Amino acid sequence: MDYKTGLEAVKEIRKLVPAGTSMTQFALRWILNFDAVTCAIPGGKRPDQVAENCKASDLPGISMEVMQKVKGIYDARVKPLVHQRW
Repeated sequence: MDYKTGLEAVKEIRKLVPAGTSMTQFALRWILNFDAVTCAIPGGKRPDQVAENCKASDLPGISMEVMQKVKGIYDARVKPLVHQRW
């Protein structure tokens, strides 16, 4: 996948992130939305990054509507460029 396409997908996803939530927190909350996932183990170089990451588990779950929008962005922009690799 080319860098520009990746950035365009991120810009679209960023529009779905609730006010007061970082993109990192949104990504972690997205992972935690899946029933098969019991925990996410993100990294952090600084204590403030670790604290921000931990706050993701306190956020409300992402609505099915928003989950579908994220999937739509993936399906339209990313999947055609990478899915054949696995």
